[in-house]
Amino acid sequence: MALNGQTGPVNKQIPALLAAMAISLTVGLVMAAIGLSAISNASSVPLKSAPTSNSGGSGDQVMIQQMQAEISQYQAREKQYQAELQQAAQQLNQAKTQAQQDQSLINALQDAGVIQVMQNGQVFVPSGLVGNFSSGGG
Repeated sequence: MALNGQTGPVNKQIPALLAAMAISLTVGLVMAAIGLSAISNASSVPLKSAPTSNSGGSGDQVMIQQMQAEISQYQAREKQYQAELQQAAQQLNQAKTQAQQDQSLINALQDAGVIQVMQNGQVFVPSGLVGNFSSGGG
């Protein structure tokens, strides 16, 4: 603390704090004034991309027709994608059914001892079964 008229660190911080607060307050007031000015005087700068209330000419109609045409294209594309998706789902279901039938056949052949399926996926026909099939034409 400064008792004998000496300036300590606390006494130097107070003016710096007051200056920072004054600058912040000034900047805040300027920003608020600019914002209020922009809000209250919105018609001073016309927006070219936004439609005005007094327009309604053929340019707007052309733009509306173009947008409606685009929407129709997107809807047609969506229908096409949905049809393709449905077809793919049907094909997937058919493939699942075929895989289940194939697995059932493999299991039946294993149970009958006609084939042996190893852990690595190799399929073996026991040697006693090879050559036991007759051609049927007698």
